[in-house]
Amino acid sequence: MKKLHLSGLLLFIIIVKTFAQSNQPFNIKHLPKQDTLLSGWKFQAGDNPQWASVGFDDSKWQPIDPGKDIQDFSKLTNGGIGWIRLRIKVDSSFANQQLMAWVSQYSASEIYLNGKLIVKYGTVSTDPANVIAYLPSREPFYLKLISGKDNLLAVRLAYQPGLPYLSITYTPLPAFSISINNYQAALDNYRDYIHSLTLYIIFYTLSGGMLLIISIIHLVYFLIDRSQKVNLYYCLLNLLLCINPLPNEIWGVQRFGDVSSQIWLSAIQGFVFIPGMLFLLMTIYTLFNYTNRLVFKGLVFIGIASAASIYFMGTVGFVISIVGFPIICFFEEVYVCIWAIKQQKKDAAIILTGLILFIIFTVLGSGIDQSKISAQIAFEISLLTFPIGMSFYLGVQSSLTNKKLRSMLVEVQTLSAQNLAQEIEKQQLLAGQNETLEQQVTERTAELNQSLIELKSTQAHLIQSEKMASLGELTAGIAHEIQNPLNFVNNFSEVNKDLLAELKEAIDNGDTDEAKTIANDVIDNEEKINHHGKRADGIVKSMLQHSKANNGLKEPVNLNALADESMRLSYQGLRGKNGLFDAEMVTNFDPALPRVNMVSQDAGKIFLNLFNNAFYAVSQKQKTDGLDYRAKVEVATSTENGYVIIKVKDNGIGIPDAIRDKIMQPFFTTKPTGEGTGLGLSLTYDMVVKGHGGNIQIESAEGEGSEFIITLPCF
Repeated sequence: MKKLHLSGLLLFIIIVKTFAQSNQPFNIKHLPKQDTLLSGWKFQAGDNPQWASVGFDDSKWQPIDPGKDIQDFSKLTNGGIGWIRLRIKVDSSFANQQLMAWVSQYSASEIYLNGKLIVKYGTVSTDPANVIAYLPSREPFYLKLISGKDNLLAVRLAYQPGLPYLSITYTPLPAFSISINNYQAALDNYRDYIHSLTLYIIFYTLSGGMLLIISIIHLVYFLIDRSQKVNLYYCLLNLLLCINPLPNEIWGVQRFGDVSSQIWLSAIQGFVFIPGMLFLLMTIYTLFNYTNRLVFKGLVFIGIASAASIYFMGTVGFVISIVGFPIICFFEEVYVCIWAIKQQKKDAAIILTGLILFIIFTVLGSGIDQSKISAQIAFEISLLTFPIGMSFYLGVQSSLTNKKLRSMLVEVQTLSAQNLAQEIEKQQLLAGQNETLEQQVTERTAELNQSLIELKSTQAHLIQSEKMASLGELTAGIAHEIQNPLNFVNNFSEVNKDLLAELKEAIDNGDTDEAKTIANDVIDNEEKINHHGKRADGIVKSMLQHSKANNGLKEPVNLNALADESMRLSYQGLRGKNGLFDAEMVTNFDPALPRVNMVSQDAGKIFLNLFNNAFYAVSQKQKTDGLDYRAKVEVATSTENGYVIIKVKDNGIGIPDAIRDKIMQPFFTTKPTGEGTGLGLSLTYDMVVKGHGGNIQIESAEGEGSEFIITLPCF
C-alpha cells in the first residue's frame, strides 16, 4: 500500500514538473554566432483570432515541434489550419540590441508579436482550396522583443493540400521554423548564404549550359546524318539531364516563392531523370546494335511506376526515381556492354568502365548530406562524369571516322581517275558504233513513220465505216418510222379522192344532206392526214437534230425522251434488215429524272450504240433458240447520290468471260466481217468516261444476257 502511494506521488511530481516546464518561456540570455532556432512551441488546431492575444491562456495547448517535416505534422495536415504559440523572455543585456529573425516553412503563415501582425507569408485561409503556401527567402527581418518581460510569438499556420511534398536534399520540409540572432551576426550569416548560393548558381549555370551545348552538338550531328540514331538518343539524354540545373536548381527550390512552384519543379527533376536514363540505355543499345530489347519494355513500365511514386510518396519516391531506377537501368547497361565485349564490339570495355564509374560516383554523391550546397555540387559533378566522357568518346569516334573517310576519298579519287581514262576509251569505241546505230535507227524510223501513216489511214477508213454502218442502221430506222405515217397519208388521200367524186355527184343531184355527210368524212380524213403528216415531220426534225454537227457544247438533255426515241430507232433499223425480227421493248423511266448537262449528239450516239448491241444480241439468240425464245430489251433510269443511273439490259447471247475485258477496246468486235468495225462500244466508253466524267459497268452471263450500267454526274 505504501508503494502504491509512493508511485502515485512520484507520478504527480512528474506531471507537475512537466506542466511547469511546458509553460516556461524560451529564454534568450546570449546569442552565438550561428542563428538560434526557437523551440518550445505549443499547438492548437482550428482558427480563432483571440489566440494571437498575449493574455490568452494556452496552458492546455499541446507541445509541438513545427520544424519537423510538414507531412509528419498530422495535426496540421488533417485540420488544414491551426495556431502555434511561444513565449520568449529576453535578457536585459539585449535592451539596446536589435534582433533579427528569418523563417523557413512549407506552409502559409501569419506571424504575430505581442498581438500585432508583423509578417505574412503566403495566403492563410480556413478553406484549403484558397491556401497558398510560401517558401520565404532567408533575408532576416526585425523582431522587436521587449527585454525583461515575456513576449508572445503567435503564428497562424495553414496547409496547402494536393502537392507531392518532396525534398531533393532528402532533408525534412519544415512546416514552420524561425531562427533569430543579433543584427550584425544575422546579416553576416545572410551574406554568407547569398555568397554560397551565388557560387551554387554559377556552377549549375555552367554545368547545365555544358550539357545543353553537348545536346545541341549531337542534335546537329543527327540532323546532318539521320541514320546515326545514337546522336539523337544522346542529345535527348543530355537535354533531360540539363533540366536538373536549368531551371530546377537555379530558379527552383534554392530560390523563394510559392511552395507549389518549388515542389513541382523538384518533381520535374525526378520525372525527367527517368526518361533520361532510358535514353542512356537506348544510346548503348544503338551504339552496339543490340536488338534484344525485351527488358527495355519492362524498364519503361518500372519508370512509369517510379514517376508515379514521386507524387504519391514524396521524397521517398524522388529517391527511387533518381537513385533506385538508374541502378536498375545500370544492370541492363552492364549486361549489354558485357554482351558487346563477347561479340568483340569495338570499345565496349571503355563504355563499361565509364558506366561503372558513373554509377559509383552518382551513388556516392547522392549519399552525401544533401542539405549542404557543397554536397549538392558534388552530386552534380558525379552526374556530369559519364555524359562528358561519353561525348568525348563519340567525338573521338567521329574524328576517327572522318580520317577513315578522307583516306577512302583519296582511294576513290584515284580509282575515279582510272575509271575516267577507261571511260574515255570506251566513249571513243562507242562513238563509231553510235553512228552506225543512228543510221539504222533513221532508216527504221522512216519505215515506222510510213507504217504509222498507213495505220492512221486504215483507222480513218474503219471509223468512217463505223459511221456509215451507224448511218445505215439509223436510215433504216428512220425509213420504218416514216413509212407508217406516210401509208396513212396515202390511204386517206385515196379515200378522199373517192369521197370528193361522190360529193360532186351529190351536189349535182341536189342531195345536200348526202353532200354534207361526205364533206364531214373528208374533213375527218384531212385531220388524220394532218396528224400523220405532223408525226412524220416530228421524226424528220428529230433525226435532223440528231445528225446536226457536234459543237461540243453541253446543254440540259432529257435522257428519258432520248432513250425512248433511240430505242425505237434502233429497233426499226434492225427490222429494216430483218423483217422477221421481233422483240419486246420495256421502259422503266424515273419521271423525276433531272436533265443532265451533256453534248446531245454524244448522248444520242451512246444510246444508239448500246441499243444496237442489245438488239443484235437478242437477234442472234433468236436465230438459235427458235419460236420458244422471246427477245426482250429493257431500259431503266434512276438517280442515286447525285448521279444518274442508266441501265440497258437484254436477254441475248451474253458476253463470254474471256472477252469481257476487251469489248471496250478500239476495233475489237465479235461480229462477222463487214457487219461491225469494233468502234461502237469504244466510242461509247470515251464519250461516257472521258467526255462526261461518268462510268460504265458490265454485268453479263454467257447465254443469259447482258446489262450495261452507265453512271453520269447530275451537274
